[in-house]
Amino acid sequence: MPSATPPPAVQGGGSQGGPISHHHAEAAATPLGLGAALVAVCAWGLGNTIIAAVPMTGMAIAFYRLGFAAVIYTVILYSRGGRLSSRSFRFGWEGGIAFGADIAAFFVAIHLTSVANATTISALQPLVIIGFAAVMFGERIRARHIICSVIATAGVALVAFGAAQSGKGFGLGDIMAVLALFAWAWYFIASKKARRHLDTFEYMTVMNLVAFIFVIPITLITQDLFRTENHLSWTNSLAILAIVLVPGSGHILMNWAHAHTTLVLTSLITLAMPVIAALSAALFLDQSVSAVQVFGIALVLVALAFVIILDAKTTADATEPAP
Repeated sequence: MPSATPPPAVQGGGSQGGPISHHHAEAAATPLGLGAALVAVCAWGLGNTIIAAVPMTGMAIAFYRLGFAAVIYTVILYSRGGRLSSRSFRFGWEGGIAFGADIAAFFVAIHLTSVANATTISALQPLVIIGFAAVMFGERIRARHIICSVIATAGVALVAFGAAQSGKGFGLGDIMAVLALFAWAWYFIASKKARRHLDTFEYMTVMNLVAFIFVIPITLITQDLFRTENHLSWTNSLAILAIVLVPGSGHILMNWAHAHTTLVLTSLITLAMPVIAALSAALFLDQSVSAVQVFGIALVLVALAFVIILDAKTTADATEPAP
């Protein structure tokens, strides 16, 4: 990515989601940043159930979801007086390609395997990201991050194992979920970099536009749009709109949170996503949750609560004025 001198940064990212400071944003996690990340993950977990319930193929859902989002975000951005420029694309293209790849792979995966399996594999993202957080952003990786990552990952594995015990073995859907995992990690890293230069809504707009352009040739090659079940009826249109609004809003919150917390912490928080997804799928899609999965869910929640509380305490101690 071409380098450029960043614009003057608003302290802490700014209340309007402006570009983040190179030196301030990686220093600590704020309560608002942490809260935004938690709400984002809840929205994603619930959104995965909506995606699985839509009676269309994964690629068709990805195409329409990104198309709807590209139009909606562009209209809102310009109506607020914002504009896209060559600079927007220079810093936003990478996140857009990563997001398009993630959406395409994950939406296919969630229709070929269980919601629990797809989200569990995708949630292994912290294992990919932790090293990058230290090298690229100068974030301090503490022992608790490693320990809690291992414990939470073990819990996530139990969720997947419980699904396999229920008759969902490792197949094409799980392979697609693995591909989505690496694209998802790439998206997080690219978004953290982009937010150094672009505000939240400008980045969200250019990212969705690039992602939509990325999936167009894939959708044409697979010919998913020409299949009967992928007809864009009013019911399907409303379902796609719900995907844009629910998990899509999660992306707005998380990209805002990137300016107010560390990459390693936001990545660890995503480990809660399979917990929320498995529970919502059990409630709304009648996908069973076994005792093994319940234990795994509890393990994830305890590990995440531990690291979040300790990180919050460390931040409070660091910012408390000396007597």
